[in-house]
Amino acid sequence: MQFNLEKLEQNFVMVEVTVEPKEIEDALAESYKIVVNKVNLPGFRKGHIPRQILEAQCGKTVLYEDALDIIVSKGYYKAVEQFGLEPIDQPKLDINEPFEEGKTFIFKAKIEVLPEVKLGQYKGLEVEKVKATVTESEIEERLKSLQERHAELVVSDKKQIEKGDFSVIDFEGYVDGKAFAGGAAQGYSLEIGSGSFIPGFEEQLIGMSLETSKDIIVTFPEDYPNKELTGKEATFKVTLHEIKVKEIPIIDDEFAKSVGNFETVDQLKNDLREKILAMNERETETNYSDAVINAAVEKATVELPETMIKQEMEDLLHRFEHNLAYQGLTLEKYLDYTQKTSEQVKEDFRPEAIKRVKTDLILNSVAKEEKIEVTDAEVDQKMQELAAMYEQKNPEKLKKDLEKNGRLAGVKQAILLEKTADFIKEQTTVKLVEKVEK
Repeated sequence: MQFNLEKLEQNFVMVEVTVEPKEIEDALAESYKIVVNKVNLPGFRKGHIPRQILEAQCGKTVLYEDALDIIVSKGYYKAVEQFGLEPIDQPKLDINEPFEEGKTFIFKAKIEVLPEVKLGQYKGLEVEKVKATVTESEIEERLKSLQERHAELVVSDKKQIEKGDFSVIDFEGYVDGKAFAGGAAQGYSLEIGSGSFIPGFEEQLIGMSLETSKDIIVTFPEDYPNKELTGKEATFKVTLHEIKVKEIPIIDDEFAKSVGNFETVDQLKNDLREKILAMNERETETNYSDAVINAAVEKATVELPETMIKQEMEDLLHRFEHNLAYQGLTLEKYLDYTQKTSEQVKEDFRPEAIKRVKTDLILNSVAKEEKIEVTDAEVDQKMQELAAMYEQKNPEKLKKDLEKNGRLAGVKQAILLEKTADFIKEQTTVKLVEKVEK
């Protein structure tokens, strides 16, 4: 085979492949081995029909379709290897010449390849890193959160309910004078002002007295999950049985003992300070790492192919669907609730997809420039980590499963990007700055 490469607009190339008659004959021989096992002829066992008889009975062209597939596939992959191409999509084939035995055959393939990346500065960058600290307000917020978690609901002697109180009610809803599914409950606890009920419902409870009843009229919002009720007016017959209030514990040594292995409030505060500091350190490190990579990305230039952006958008949609499943939701239900199409949701991911594609392209270019590679030991270490994460006892089996499913290359790519990001960080000068309080 002979190959010719022509660069086209943007990140496209045209490869012309010339196939010699001998190579066509070899492909026909391979095709015969495939076709002979599909054809039935009287007097011959399947798979044992001589080629001459097969061609005489079925015509010579019976072998052409498979032979053409063999030729095009081999020619395409040899061209990709010879020119060091990195395709990002399926090729668009141009086969206009007749495919015949004993004649030279030429076909073309238009291939979209990885775009050229022009790296900017990625060594010797200076990037700000916020110094991790703990403020007294953060400790106070955490203490308030502990108070809320350990608060108890107690029956109040109030005669009328107020915002912030918890009501215990019976209710039954009607639309057009008829009860509807899910519109009734008894002994239901509802915090007034929580916004967890239909808009306007909780506000109309304010001022109700114990053991009194009231008709509450509301309109179901347009985004209500039950589409049969959206926009409709409903009347709820409500009876108030109890008023409860939160009893917030006092922050003292007894409170400290009740929430953990502490003797005093100071010990509790010190523990909170350490945990908040560790959390803030992780956050600042993550933000710093992102800032370093963003700085390197901003200094590089690359024209992003729409193909890669759309592929990433598709991947993000699949991840989103997977996350919905963890929450017990389907994409169809989400689309119904949000009144969006899957294409609209996918389009929402475009900014994130653009950022990911550009970052990956630039990190891969840095890896090539610096000859950063992934070792077998690093892959094995990652298998150990993944096996522990997914509670699998055999990392080697996990590795084989990933390889079988075509996902091992993705794991190696993730390791490569992580190594490259670490390399850039090692070359970066840290500029510590104080956290600006909002």
